[in-house]
Amino acid sequence: MPEASNPTGRVMDVLNFLAAHPTERFSLAEIARHLKLSNGSAHRILTTMASAHFLSRNEKQRTYSLGMAMVAIGQAAVEKHRGIEVARREIARLAVELNLQCSANTVIEDEILVLVKEGTPQSHRGLTRVGERRPLVPPVGLCHVAWGGEAVIDSYVGKAAAHLTDAARNHLIASFPLIRRRGFALAANGPNVSHSREATVLPVGRVRDHAYWASVFELVGQLTPNEVQLFDPRDAGAIGISYIAAPVFSSTGSVQFQLVISGFPSSLGIVEIERHAERLCAMAASITSETHGRRPAD
Repeated sequence: MPEASNPTGRVMDVLNFLAAHPTERFSLAEIARHLKLSNGSAHRILTTMASAHFLSRNEKQRTYSLGMAMVAIGQAAVEKHRGIEVARREIARLAVELNLQCSANTVIEDEILVLVKEGTPQSHRGLTRVGERRPLVPPVGLCHVAWGGEAVIDSYVGKAAAHLTDAARNHLIASFPLIRRRGFALAANGPNVSHSREATVLPVGRVRDHAYWASVFELVGQLTPNEVQLFDPRDAGAIGISYIAAPVFSSTGSVQFQLVISGFPSSLGIVEIERHAERLCAMAASITSETHGRRPAD
């Protein structure tokens, strides 16, 4: 992340903050407080960005939001990364078909960033928001890692030493060949899942300080092996499953982003779980093909 003293980094922080709250407006004081800026620095940044229409200023309420210039920039980015628009179209259909929440996320500098989201979960505790960021710490983001090669997997697993039990870490290591073989990741729901998820999500403006990491490691460390990765869907039992994720590959065979279905009812049966996984994998393969990607050899 950019250093706090970096002026460019502060501009990026403002954009990231407003992008994570696209329908809301914030006062200068609110933005300064969230991003830990002085009012003077915030004023200089916001007025400069508003004059270039990167931000929109409501003169009556004295609040700021994303400006019209960002629409053109966003559209240009979509044109460059065409797979995201294809994914948006397809997951919108899937969300209606399955009556679940469907999303796509990617990895940027050791963070998982939610790119698109359609549908709603069964509970607000499973809600995913566009712009949401989570650190890529085990067992988060397994599909992003499973096809990355031995060095990538070893580095990822090494991060688990600080918080996962030996049993959970061994289970994690064994999950990678399984994920590659079946083509998707699958985790059981459970008492620790929602708490660990809430701990890892980083609200824009919050600093990943010692207290943040202590909370993350404590709660993630409480995950059971099945909450890390569910080897047999029949073991989900009455608690159901937390998510199913499948990768979309780039032209180089790397994982471009992962598609995720979440927000399942606990009553979902084994036949439905398998059908949902098959449907998600088919959609991921279709997007890979349409965007001229290729699945690497296992």
